[in-house]
Amino acid sequence: MNSRYKKYIVAGLGIGLVFWACVKKKTYSTTPEIEYKAFYPYTGDSADFVIKFMDGDGDIGVGQDDTTKTLYVNYYYKDTVTGKYVGYYSTFLNDTVKTGYIVKKPSDAYNGKAISGEISVRLQQYRHSKKIKHVKYVSYLYDKAGHKSNVITTPEITVP
Repeated sequence: MNSRYKKYIVAGLGIGLVFWACVKKKTYSTTPEIEYKAFYPYTGDSADFVIKFMDGDGDIGVGQDDTTKTLYVNYYYKDTVTGKYVGYYSTFLNDTVKTGYIVKKPSDAYNGKAISGEISVRLQQYRHSKKIKHVKYVSYLYDKAGHKSNVITTPEITVP
C-alpha cells in the first residue's frame, strides 16, 4: 500500500477517535423526570394519556406479576361559572379523585442504566360528564426505589 494512503487512513482514524472520545453518554437523575406529550380521546369516554420519561438508573415500572401502582393522574375540569379549573371531588373518597396506574418495566436489561421513553396509559373515563369540554391532568410517577418524579400539569385539553 502506498505510504500516502496510509497517512490518510491514520489521520482518518485519529479524527474518528477524537470524535468518539468527545461523545458523551446521556446522564439523567436517578429521580425520574416526566413531561407531558399527548392526549388522544376516543369515542365514548376513554383516552390515551402519553408522557415522556427519563430515569438515570432504569428502575421505572414494576415486574409482570407486580400490581403496584406507580403512575398517578389527577383530573381537573373547567368550571363554566368561574372559568377556573376544579379537581373532581368524590364524596365517597372525601377527596379529589386520583387514579393510579400500573406501569410495567420495559426489561431487566435496563436496570442500572440511564433510560428514556414514553408511557401511555388508557384513561377509562377521562371526564365525569360529557358536558365537560375542557380538562387538565396533573400527574407524577414513582420509580422502584420510591423516588417521586416531578409533578406535571397538562395544558388545557379541549375534548369533543
